[in-house]
Amino acid sequence: MIKNSVKYLAVVLLTAGIAVGCATHKVQPVAAKPAGPSPATTQAIADAQAVINGAQAPCTDTGDASQLLAQAQTAAQAGDDAKAQQLAAQAKQDAETAINNCYLGLAKEQLALAQGYTNLNADQQNRLNQGQTDINNNQGKPAYDVLSALVAELKAAKMTYTVTKGDSLWRIAGKADVYGNALEWPLIFKSNADKIKHADLIYPKQDLDVVKNPLKTDADSAAWYAKHRGPWKHHKADKRDRRWLDGTLHQ
Repeated sequence: MIKNSVKYLAVVLLTAGIAVGCATHKVQPVAAKPAGPSPATTQAIADAQAVINGAQAPCTDTGDASQLLAQAQTAAQAGDDAKAQQLAAQAKQDAETAINNCYLGLAKEQLALAQGYTNLNADQQNRLNQGQTDINNNQGKPAYDVLSALVAELKAAKMTYTVTKGDSLWRIAGKADVYGNALEWPLIFKSNADKIKHADLIYPKQDLDVVKNPLKTDADSAAWYAKHRGPWKHHKADKRDRRWLDGTLHQ
């Protein structure tokens, strides 16, 4: 009887110990996966979006960048950070490449236009050279900015010359601060066709418009005409002058 009681007590104590041990044991919680994409993924997507949003006229085409960015956002929502970052980086690169290529093409067009003008001063020539260097270095936007501004300046550059006693279109064109080439006098005649009835007759205090940077094609045409105009006596050249002005007389 005593032995049985002892065994029963031992079983009770053992069972109680196990129960207590189970009750006091702390189960470590499983770390929860962070909600949403990682900061690196968020930043990569934001960087790509900024390049796409920053595309401005005349270069708004970003190629396949928007599609790639959409794929990156989908991957981020699915929790695939590595894929999302890769797609976002590709989207950013594609957008930058498309925009740069657009500006490079436009810059080359502006370079060709700028090279068509004459009488560039030192500063204008330096800017033309800088644009050429930027193109060579694959810097589309800087090249376009400097060259488009230069072309606009060359196209609009004019001066007013006030005729003094003894002046002629020939003499005016030959002045260093005008064209430095007397043969280019027809350019002045062309710019003032509404003011000058006869190219051989201009008057003191008459204000003449002078195109500062004529196109090389215009300057060559003017010099050719000056050499082949013929005698001016009794305004015999007037008809030829008008034909040159309207383009029906040319090389």
